[in-house]
Amino acid sequence: MHYHAHIYWQNEDQRRESLHLRQPLQNLGCVLGTIHDEPIGPHPCAMYQVNYTSDIAKEVETLLYKAKLHILLHEDTGDDVRDHTEGARWIGRPLVLNIEWLKEYARKQNA
Repeated sequence: MHYHAHIYWQNEDQRRESLHLRQPLQNLGCVLGTIHDEPIGPHPCAMYQVNYTSDIAKEVETLLYKAKLHILLHEDTGDDVRDHTEGARWIGRPLVLNIEWLKEYARKQNA
């Protein structure tokens, strides 16, 4: 199984903490996404994505649970709407995602 984590920040201290996680995550075998300093897609604030597999999920999630950040964890099933809603778990305070954006994206992908 493949998973995504979206690591969010809303101020400079959170940004530093978020970016400080990149090397340990990469060392665990994660594939790191682009750093987005502005909201993108359904995401309400700055973030980057982390891709990982079930083989390392426990280690990755243990590391992320130690962070004092807002982090979305979800399976990567190919159904983005499901993955970001009913399939989602949060570390820290849940943020409001733009689910309508995801639905429109899915419609375009399936057209």
